[in-house]
Amino acid sequence: MTLAEARKVLDDSEKHSKGIIERAKEVVQNSLKSRLAEAKEELIQKKTGRLGRMDAQQAKGRMAYGGTVMGKKHFYVAGGSVTLNPGLKALRKSSPEAFAKITKGKTIKGE
Repeated sequence: MTLAEARKVLDDSEKHSKGIIERAKEVVQNSLKSRLAEAKEELIQKKTGRLGRMDAQQAKGRMAYGGTVMGKKHFYVAGGSVTLNPGLKALRKSSPEAFAKITKGKTIKGE
């Protein structure tokens, strides 16, 4: 039974026996499972490029976003985060001119 036939059977379920209806349900479920598997494989290929699936060791080794400081993004292999140096934070509060000179006048958001 094809998927189109199964859908027709399910649309007119009153005209068909329970066995045929059950078979039609199986055909539709198998079709959905295969479509889901194809979509999942396609997503994996998009994420990993053409190399196929990555094993757990490679996935752990990927670079992770660590934060932004002084307008630069920082990435780390084992996670972690980057923040503005506590000494520079104190200098920014006490002497904004000196801080601007050290940081070459870059503005820093959220710190």
